[in-house]
Amino acid sequence: MISKHLNRAKSFQAALLAFIVFSLVMLPVKNGYILRWYDEMSIFLSGDIYLNRMLHYPGGILQYAGSWLTQFMYYPWAGSGILIALWVILTLLCDRTWRLREGLRSLSLLPAMFLLASVLVLDEAWVSINYSGYLFAPTLGAICAVLIVLVTRVTGNAWLRGLFLTGCTALFMVLGFFALLGVVAGILTMLFREKDHRDRKGTYIMIPIILTAGALVPLLYYNLYPGMTGDSNLIYLEGLPDLLMKRYDLYLWLPFAGMTVSFLMLPCLSIVKKGVTRKADKSVWLAYAMLVATGCYGAIAGQKSEQFRATVLMMQHIDTMRWDKIAYIMGHIKEPPNFTMKIAGNLAAIKMGGGTESVKHNVPTDKTSPRKSEEFLMSAFVNVPVYYHLGNTHGSYRWAMEHSVKYGTRVFYLKYMVRNSIKHGEPELAARYNRLLMNTMFHRQWAEHFQRYIDNPELIKESPEFNSIPDNPSDKLFV
Repeated sequence: MISKHLNRAKSFQAALLAFIVFSLVMLPVKNGYILRWYDEMSIFLSGDIYLNRMLHYPGGILQYAGSWLTQFMYYPWAGSGILIALWVILTLLCDRTWRLREGLRSLSLLPAMFLLASVLVLDEAWVSINYSGYLFAPTLGAICAVLIVLVTRVTGNAWLRGLFLTGCTALFMVLGFFALLGVVAGILTMLFREKDHRDRKGTYIMIPIILTAGALVPLLYYNLYPGMTGDSNLIYLEGLPDLLMKRYDLYLWLPFAGMTVSFLMLPCLSIVKKGVTRKADKSVWLAYAMLVATGCYGAIAGQKSEQFRATVLMMQHIDTMRWDKIAYIMGHIKEPPNFTMKIAGNLAAIKMGGGTESVKHNVPTDKTSPRKSEEFLMSAFVNVPVYYHLGNTHGSYRWAMEHSVKYGTRVFYLKYMVRNSIKHGEPELAARYNRLLMNTMFHRQWAEHFQRYIDNPELIKESPEFNSIPDNPSDKLFV
């Protein structure tokens, strides 16, 4: 009796509600200002040039749509609400597609939970990941993959199902990896359908054809599609975030590996018969154990270091020239400050009348990821704003341009390229970069404010920000 009541209490709907609450806590409540920083370190580029480039990359349309949605992270609650709503849609589609028995239905949450973890594990690495739309694109791809499986399931004839899945391999340029994931999950769904006994022969004939198409179509696109970009060695993974097959990127790969495994596991679980048995009861508890374990993984992934959190806040305060808040962070942080924090803190001290001419490096370690090395993060995080506020507009512009070329255009870099161009007396160049910001949804107001200085250079003398920038910087900068 107690077991029955527990099973009713832990229904699919309750698990879905718990997931929504957990996602809200881990995203806007706990990491809202970091989500805002993710938006600052990305951009949606409207226009034919960017769209055309995305059309020549497997899964590029997902990136295009994902980068547009990422703009809503400017308001973390709005962006998180959209992302969580997409995860709910994904979960309901998984539930509708595989129709797991009551005790196992909650496992339909697994793909969404791993996608949540993929957002939570993101940290300083975001600076060097050239994949626009990282926060939303994988979720959109997963939804498309489930839709492929759903259409496969409702198609009544094995031959038609096989032809449909074979045709879906042609979606590789649109969906990339997620097209292949949907096709493989569709094959497993065909194999494990309860009513498929009469069509078994057709299913077995079609599966080799589908697999052959799945293997050849990406290669044909790579060799024959004009202007296609991608890594031939990782062609079947194109469409996933631009991560490296290195040990230091393993923590970024794990959520996507978990999502893939869950997609392949759900069709297999769909053959579990309905009914109440002791084994069934055990499977229910095993299902909840898997969900709890995945949730714990996501919670641990969301525990960003105090140094990273402090650095993100300090970058925001540099942008608004709140030197007092930077000094407050430096005085109250519990962990030893890293090199980027020391530089930002020293800049604040200089602006308030103190500071030193040099900042000591922390002792480097061989185990440090190249994405998180002091030298790299210094150039990506700190050199751009610090050089600007010290008057070295050439140095600030150089680093902003270098990182934009190598890792993609970001709002953060564009803003300083506009500032440096205005300060250096190049309004035409400033206008060129400012137009990109004008086309965004939520950074338009910032662009309109600085457009005044581009159109009316005489107003620069009245700007508190530009007046605080020295015209003749010292030859010896502490960076």
